[in-house]
Amino acid sequence: MSGVHPPVGAWPRHAGVASRLLGLLAALGVLVSQGGAQPRFVDATASSGIDFVHEHGGFGRKFPTETMGSGVALFDYDGDGWLDLYFVGAKNTGRLYHNDGDGTFTDVTAVAGLENDAYGLGCAVGDYDGDGDLDLYVTCYRDNQLFRNNGDGTFTDVSVVSGVKGKYDNGWSTGAAFGDIDSDGDQDLYSPNYADFRPETFETCVRSEEIEVYCGPEAFAAQPDEFFLNNGDGTFSEVGEEIGLVPMVGKELGAFWVDYDQDEDLDLYVAGDRTPNFLYRNEGGTFSEVGNLAGVAYNDAGKPLAGMGVDVGDYDNDGLFDIFVTNYQWETNSLYRNIGDGFFADVTFQSGLGVPSLKVLAWGTAFFDYDNDGDPDIFVANGHLDDNVHLFDAISYPQPNHLFRNEGGGRFIDVSEQAGPGLALVEVSRGLAFGDVDNDGDLDLAVSNNNQACRLLRNEGGNSGNWLSVRLEAAVRNAAGKTVHNAGGLGTEVRLWSGGERQLDVVRSGSSYMCQNDLRLHFGLGANTEVDSIEVRWPTGGRQVVTNPGINQVITVNQGLGLE
Repeated sequence: MSGVHPPVGAWPRHAGVASRLLGLLAALGVLVSQGGAQPRFVDATASSGIDFVHEHGGFGRKFPTETMGSGVALFDYDGDGWLDLYFVGAKNTGRLYHNDGDGTFTDVTAVAGLENDAYGLGCAVGDYDGDGDLDLYVTCYRDNQLFRNNGDGTFTDVSVVSGVKGKYDNGWSTGAAFGDIDSDGDQDLYSPNYADFRPETFETCVRSEEIEVYCGPEAFAAQPDEFFLNNGDGTFSEVGEEIGLVPMVGKELGAFWVDYDQDEDLDLYVAGDRTPNFLYRNEGGTFSEVGNLAGVAYNDAGKPLAGMGVDVGDYDNDGLFDIFVTNYQWETNSLYRNIGDGFFADVTFQSGLGVPSLKVLAWGTAFFDYDNDGDPDIFVANGHLDDNVHLFDAISYPQPNHLFRNEGGGRFIDVSEQAGPGLALVEVSRGLAFGDVDNDGDLDLAVSNNNQACRLLRNEGGNSGNWLSVRLEAAVRNAAGKTVHNAGGLGTEVRLWSGGERQLDVVRSGSSYMCQNDLRLHFGLGANTEVDSIEVRWPTGGRQVVTNPGINQVITVNQGLGLE
């Protein structure tokens, strides 16, 4: 169901003058937003009733799996219009919190049937059975888990019967993502594997002076990724080799689906840890790996980096999808600008994102417009692998997270120190998901920390600019005449025009670092008081245009039916 919200953040009559003044102040280094004050993030974890503490279960041998997790999902599992919250567990069970709509959450893990003893790492959501509600996939060390949403507030574990638990007895799955690769309406599933890790033969890695550390990816053989093709009957077939996934090369972590070349099918981008990033171009149900050719496999020096998290967005509002990747410390994160015709350029240092990322180890990330000014900003979750890193490097184990404000003109500035007490936290962060948790018109953040309490950071003041949130509901009739739903509209692109400016976004499963963002697409409008039109491009083909939808509200667009 869609929510409608009253206007917020009224602007002065002379908005054009105000906008130019704000731009001048920003150019002079004065941090402002459309409403005047810089939006702030506050730690709302305790006041919201969220008490999840991630436990990695380490006992001194430095198993690599224990330092890699975990993910978090923001998704409306019960369809009441409020985002619920799922933290992936490791030694302890993952936890599902129901959003009560009044600023608080209730732990419903047991009632929902999600208690389990799997060693979880990541998560993704999608409507795999086409029944109109969102199902939950959890990647694990060893058997992965698929929980079918029963539509009554409960889930059923269908991992075995659906065929997606994984074919390796020591599978180490990471940043999965649902996506319909053959445009048949069914959600297929990419489930990457990181490496071949066996506790019974593992030997802890040692640095100079006999300091024990977590082993890097070079210590392990790669493990083939898995791709599960949806059979349309509640089951999947693993066809990774047949469709062209590169075998035994990469050590994959974050992933997302997007039609980067605009040929009307979904392509796949995956971050590799000290291995090349992969860009799989969809050739009509099979894939060609074109990462090196496209310019997104390496950095601008031709070096493979330690890719962790990924996201996609149009940061320069030129109508093309750009890519951001987080990497290890003493490297930099990577911003790849889409220059058209299927090619990208590494613009990390030109954008201002290079130097600030050198002294942190980065994981979860997001393109998101936190200040509603109409262009995507970037958040990065940081934290080191080793709790004893101070013994051998000039950095710390807990690290501050980063917020980079998009200044326009292809430039970002680090505004972390001005962004409130939520950005003053120094923890061992991993996953990151964003969404409007309190439905107040700005984007909040959920951060998962390794072996620590996890956080909900509420955005205060981001809604001083105008906005529009778009919820997509896709459905097609398949070859058998059955209506197949795609709850949330995975793979749907939306183009928005307002005040002569264009924005572009896509509904995506996965992304960040083994996480799931809100599926609603949020567009900041700044001083603009109306939306001229939005164009919706459905993943199974066809376009719809909605004109003058009104602002400062959530709208729902149904495939073939228009506004709800």
